[in-house]
Amino acid sequence: MDEAVIRYYRQLLKDDFPHAGEIECPTIFVEAVGEKLIHCGNTGNYMQLYFRVADNRIADLRYLCSCEPAANVAVEVLCTLARGKTLPEAAALEEEAFYQVVGSREEEFAKKVRGILALFSEGIAGCQGSDGGPGPGGTGGKDGRVVADGFTWDRSYSP
Repeated sequence: MDEAVIRYYRQLLKDDFPHAGEIECPTIFVEAVGEKLIHCGNTGNYMQLYFRVADNRIADLRYLCSCEPAANVAVEVLCTLARGKTLPEAAALEEEAFYQVVGSREEEFAKKVRGILALFSEGIAGCQGSDGGPGPGGTGGKDGRVVADGFTWDRSYSP
């Protein structure tokens, strides 16, 4: 891990990871376990993203994870960049924005960024239809749980 990622992580420690935590009754819930998508390290690690969408905008985005520091940095940056964006705007987020915020293109960090963007995109894709509007069941629908390719999309999540 390079110095820029370490500095950012240390700041997150001081700030008590401002986006960490669950959202009760999220619009979208996606999860990656083990090395699928986010490459967090060993198979006991996980990443859970909780979205609250209102008026086709990401009103809140939070996470729970047990991951390496670089993954924590990537998900915190994602929360900062995505909040307030429309779903199409958020879906268009690119790796470059993460590198500019943190000041690093180090390969291990880049791998985490690509993984978190893939997980994030799966959640947005599940919420949107092909026209960019709500997907099957609408954004608040209770259409159950789908598990594929190491992610879980569960819009019916309840704590």
